[in-house]
Amino acid sequence: MSDRTWQVLESANIFDHPWYVVRRDVIAFPDGRVDDYLVSVRPEVAIVVPIDIDGQVILVEQYKHGAGVRTLEFPAGTFRDEDAETAAARELREETGFEAGHCVRLGQCFDDATKNSNSVHLFLATGCHRVGSATLDANERAADLKTVRLSIDAMKQALADGRISTLSSIAAGYRALDQLSCG
Repeated sequence: MSDRTWQVLESANIFDHPWYVVRRDVIAFPDGRVDDYLVSVRPEVAIVVPIDIDGQVILVEQYKHGAGVRTLEFPAGTFRDEDAETAAARELREETGFEAGHCVRLGQCFDDATKNSNSVHLFLATGCHRVGSATLDANERAADLKTVRLSIDAMKQALADGRISTLSSIAAGYRALDQLSCG
């Protein structure tokens, strides 16, 4: 890989909202050009592939306004003031009412390295058991978030046929399957 980096000449937030920050960087490119580059400054994300004590995979289905569709995905959310594993456990509990018996880090990836500043931390949680009801926030309730349980084979099919269609869930799902097959 090339180590030719872009030099940041100026940097300032041009849009600052609790849900979304856009940063404008003035970049000197290696070829000598200077131009603006916009970056979505996003908090880190934790996503967890939970498997319950019956061997069922726990997913959530909810409306996502950006895409204008209902999605099938793994529990996930942003975090700032906690570590990634704690955030994954919190999201699992909040969105599904389940807690993990054991959690394994599957690595991390970028959601969109071209435009977003954050990375997504991937986890596999096994031995999940219900400890209560989901504690959804107002937006999750408005999105009609529902818990869905699938067999591992049905999850594989949902990944293959596109029913699981968000990039972070696709990455987490395939990493989890790899971890499960390797033991």
